[in-house]
Amino acid sequence: MAILPNGHIIVLANTQQTVSGTTVTGDVVVDLGDMENVSGDNPNHVPQPTWAWNEFNHLDINRRPYNYPDWTHTNAVLYSSTDGNLIISIRHQNWLVKIDYNNGAGAGDIIWKMGAVLSTDTTPADTANFTLLNADGTPDTNATDWFFAQHGPNFTTTNTAGQFGLTLFDNGDDRGVVDVAGGTCGSGQPVTCYSTVPNLTIDETALTATLTLNPTTVDYSWFGGNAEVLANGNVEYDECDTLMGTDNASVYEVTPTAAPQTVWHMAITGQDAYRAMRIPSLYPGVQW
Repeated sequence: MAILPNGHIIVLANTQQTVSGTTVTGDVVVDLGDMENVSGDNPNHVPQPTWAWNEFNHLDINRRPYNYPDWTHTNAVLYSSTDGNLIISIRHQNWLVKIDYNNGAGAGDIIWKMGAVLSTDTTPADTANFTLLNADGTPDTNATDWFFAQHGPNFTTTNTAGQFGLTLFDNGDDRGVVDVAGGTCGSGQPVTCYSTVPNLTIDETALTATLTLNPTTVDYSWFGGNAEVLANGNVEYDECDTLMGTDNASVYEVTPTAAPQTVWHMAITGQDAYRAMRIPSLYPGVQW
């Protein structure tokens, strides 16, 4: 969920439809209204939805790169304070999608889609808009350098529209099989599973995403996780599940360099860590 400056809360929720006899799960984005409203007409913080967006109305149901009929598996929503719109992370489409929310007055149109392009993507409804660039500005033609089955995006700049920074945890589950519907990481390809933490500079006018850094994480984490740039410039990322079936997790702070150096590491045994966020302290106005 995302808590807006005006007190509204944006949440994600599942919805289902039957498609050719199959129950398909998609997602909706809902503005629950002003949850801080405790006036006489809403004394118990009862949600009063004011805006909604349904993926079944905006995406191509025939685009199924990963894990259909869990068709979209949207797992994060970011509020862009610069322009009042929303960015959602759609894990099973390997996409970040920007939606015309316009602080509750938007029509819900898709502004852009960012991610790898499949060979079968032939219509505007199923084609990503962005060109991936290397740090030197040259086109990055390696489709596996995009993010796959991603989690936990975060802005890395105070500006959140036009030209801005973004990072996320790229789980990589279906990396290398971008043209194989329902494939898993590395199947039929000479690659193994790995996760990365891409740091991207976004230009919404040029429709480019420049990969300024893309370090491979210490461990492959098949689900969960997030990434953020700390105040000191270092990158912190959460490996939610480092070994499938064992429920171990790790959090790393690393230097923002091509060969990142570990500054701090926390190992968690017997427990997944879906997200991990750095906080200054447990006390208002105090920073350790």
